[in-house]
Amino acid sequence: MPILDRRSFMATSAFLGLSANQARAASTPRFGAAQLRTAMRSNPIGIDDRRPSLSWQLIGPDGTMQSAYRILVASSSALLGRNVGDIWDSGRIASAGCTGIQYEGRALRSRETCHWKVQVWNEEGHPGWSDPAYWEMGLLEPNDWSGDWLAAEDAVERDDRISGAKWVGGNAPAPDKPRSFRLAFRSDAGEALLTIFGDGVMSRLMLDGKPLALPERDPNGFGGAPATRLALRLSAGEHLLSLDIAPAPGFFIKPFVSIAGQIRLPALNGSNKRLTGGWETRLGEEEHWTIAPQLDTQPNFPWPPTPARLLRRRFSNDGAIVRARLYAAVLGGYRLSLNGRRINDDELQAEPVNYAVRIPYRAYDVTGLIKKGMNCLGAMIGDGYYASYQAPDGRYAFGGAPRRLQAILELTRSDGSIERIATDDQWRHAGAPILMSEIYAGEDQDLRLQSLGWDHPAFDDSKWDQCWTAPEPSSPISAALAEPVRIVKELRPVTIRKLGEARHIVDFGQNFAGRVRLQIKGDAGQPITVRHSEIVSEKGELDRRNLRAARAEDRYWLRGEGVETLEPVFSYQGFRYAEISGVSSFTTDMIAGLVLSSAMPETGTFQISSPDVQKLWLNTLWSQRSNFMGIPTDCPQRDERLGWTGDAQIFWDAASFNMDVGAYTRAFSRTMRDAQAGNGAYPLWAPSPQGLGWGTDSPTPGWADAGVMLPYIAYLHSGDRTIVDENWQAMTAYARGILAKNPDGLWSKGRGADLGDWLALDAKSPMDETTPKALIGTAMLARSVEQIAQMAVWTGRADEAITWRAHHERICSAFSSAFVRADGTVGNGSHCSYILALRLNLVPQALRAKAASLLASDIRKRGTLLTTGFLGTPLALDALVDVGEKQLAFDLLLRTQFPSWGYMARKGATTIWERWNGDTGDIAMNSFNHYALGAVCGFLYRRVGGIEPVEPGFARFRVDAVFDARVPMVNMKLVSVWGLIETRWACRANAVTLELTIPANSRADVALADGPRTVGPGHHRFEM
Repeated sequence: MPILDRRSFMATSAFLGLSANQARAASTPRFGAAQLRTAMRSNPIGIDDRRPSLSWQLIGPDGTMQSAYRILVASSSALLGRNVGDIWDSGRIASAGCTGIQYEGRALRSRETCHWKVQVWNEEGHPGWSDPAYWEMGLLEPNDWSGDWLAAEDAVERDDRISGAKWVGGNAPAPDKPRSFRLAFRSDAGEALLTIFGDGVMSRLMLDGKPLALPERDPNGFGGAPATRLALRLSAGEHLLSLDIAPAPGFFIKPFVSIAGQIRLPALNGSNKRLTGGWETRLGEEEHWTIAPQLDTQPNFPWPPTPARLLRRRFSNDGAIVRARLYAAVLGGYRLSLNGRRINDDELQAEPVNYAVRIPYRAYDVTGLIKKGMNCLGAMIGDGYYASYQAPDGRYAFGGAPRRLQAILELTRSDGSIERIATDDQWRHAGAPILMSEIYAGEDQDLRLQSLGWDHPAFDDSKWDQCWTAPEPSSPISAALAEPVRIVKELRPVTIRKLGEARHIVDFGQNFAGRVRLQIKGDAGQPITVRHSEIVSEKGELDRRNLRAARAEDRYWLRGEGVETLEPVFSYQGFRYAEISGVSSFTTDMIAGLVLSSAMPETGTFQISSPDVQKLWLNTLWSQRSNFMGIPTDCPQRDERLGWTGDAQIFWDAASFNMDVGAYTRAFSRTMRDAQAGNGAYPLWAPSPQGLGWGTDSPTPGWADAGVMLPYIAYLHSGDRTIVDENWQAMTAYARGILAKNPDGLWSKGRGADLGDWLALDAKSPMDETTPKALIGTAMLARSVEQIAQMAVWTGRADEAITWRAHHERICSAFSSAFVRADGTVGNGSHCSYILALRLNLVPQALRAKAASLLASDIRKRGTLLTTGFLGTPLALDALVDVGEKQLAFDLLLRTQFPSWGYMARKGATTIWERWNGDTGDIAMNSFNHYALGAVCGFLYRRVGGIEPVEPGFARFRVDAVFDARVPMVNMKLVSVWGLIETRWACRANAVTLELTIPANSRADVALADGPRTVGPGHHRFEM
């Protein structure tokens, strides 16, 4: 029976199943431990955890269980080899625990390498050892950073920045009632440069009564475009600059506008004068012009994109190096090299965080790149996330210009001495061939400007400028917590179509996030353009309407010397199709699609005998790859790409089966905490430079709940309590903040943006209240409080568990009284009303059957379809199975008519659409790569594959699948933190066969026809 064609399945499975080490561990009969991890990562370097968590997998013959362990941590591999733990020897500890064991040794020091292994005992008392592993501490103290912050800008940019731009503003009541500004100034004759930005929609920009061109604003765009830069041809004398600006239209209108600008006047005697203030304003022609008031708080000015910079530092090494580490913190994007060889294979660094709160750094092992004699350390610095457009807040949303670099290269010699090469006045810099780079816009490269060999020691940098220092940021520097973004896969074209003399449309056959790499030979100055899109028109042209304000285009000018590699450095796009312009002959060996994603192991494999459901799982996995990009974004293609918390919380269940998201959750949870308000509220998206998002001062139900949901799910899958302990204060502050405003347990006050069941099928507009929003809020609060209570139980917080259980009972009672009627009706009778109430156990037991019947009846009456949106859909199939409507759940899962998951698959989707009607709705408001509706894959793993964790880390899990004759075969593999779990279900006639693999040290509660049975590690077969 068809499952998935071999090509598609092999392409999907590049990272699935067992790694080489795990495969060896699973097949070997020896007893011991494997897969040692520190802080949820394998042999990490440069960590800040002063008491890192340690984890391992138990290995051995079937039935193996751990009865005790002993951890040794040593300062050298030699001591560890002699079983000496001079840093920590835990002693023998009677416990089956093997995940999240906290380090309890002496205080750890900066740069310290900790070699460790674990000894384990089975139930018979026989011991076994693991192979050694290690971790390395980063720079723990602020004074460890001895270098300067170097500016990555040219002299003109520096002078523009220092002169600045003053913000002025005033009230403007509506989009059709603009406020006017004008600036009178005097100038010498010549060319001036105007740089201006308006927080709002600018119009009628005039110089001396003549209109100046403003960039066209996409009406569907997210706002916050870069500052406009215009050349002004001035005569000597008086001039008047004027403009109107109105609030941007949208769901949330801010009735206040502001502007800031700078005029670089014609150079006189070789120097420029910059004009930054003196604006007048009025609201309507009936008002008089008055001096425009400066804003009390001066926001960061969103300077237009500028070329990347090359920075280099030569140094001599005459000693034998036993270790070399480079520590780099950057406000901007960066790529590092040493002696002409690239240091870091990570991409899109530094990752998105709120740089106003913390600055991430990474450590790199460069021991093998150091040479005897002269060496050269190089850094290419571009705009990156720090300086690029950040929806909806514009450029430099997290802090002002300039881009900055701080780095330390530490060389440890064999005699123990350490030499430090830091960012100082010996660094030199020059322009890079990257003329413009922005996350959303793409990248422009003039390869004729390449300084060949610029990062080699012998390069002549005598004409390069000496670097200058930049203002020191106030934010602390913190080690990154998760693995970075990397190139995880290369795709080759499925088809190439030639359109015209020098234009080709390339179809990669798969929607993904990443870049196009070209190998092109041509003439000097020959332009090459790469444009991206997710879909094509009926005529086969790129359809880019859903990109909105994102340019999504890379431009190159060839150097003209042999075959040249064209590839962006600081940008990425979401696309399936690429239009290549500028080359007449084009073949498949000249192009590759580079898939970018946060580098984390893919742990789950799901196979099913329904091609449509198989495609649903595959499409969801690709959407997760595409949107796990440093942060969990909503989409990778348009002018948004935000870390929407609502999308994350509904998807984390599925995400945690697909991938090992433990360290990634730590990182994003910290980013959410950095944006948490004083009342405990989590933001709509993170990082969030402007508070909670959209001007709200309260948490939004279904979105803010991510602050609890993500740690809960991550702990359940990882078994590492670090994720709970780090977030405990933040999670409880969040729930207490809501309860303080709503002491009766109903979340009726302070619901933030109040988005409801976003994109519900029966909504006429996105903000329609298709389900009572107080019902949704109260249901979300109940779930968050219940999860807090459960985490308190798991982590030994007994008193707090009692408190939160009491809160949960009160909320449930309030919900029932307010929203459940005696006839079983819930809320306004919407599908979302029933689904939330039933799945979250908010309906009194006596009324569950009535409520379930009403829900099932309405789904069938509508033609077996759901009307739910973002919040109701992920829980829908679980809710139906919970109340005995298994067949109806499968009817929905297997449905192929609109609206359904199968409809997307049969319409050719290779990722999950944002909206059910992605193919027929407003293209400008639809992403074709948006994992939210793929949250149903959590149901596939738990209820169809039949594996659901009961205790954190899968120490104990439930095996209880739902069956349907229409899908007679399911095979699921999950590489859990405790080892490989596998289920194979086969349904034939009236018989069901289960083959089950349980990893060492785990137990499973298996639901069988004659009752539940608890079984231990090994391979089992059951006939039902």
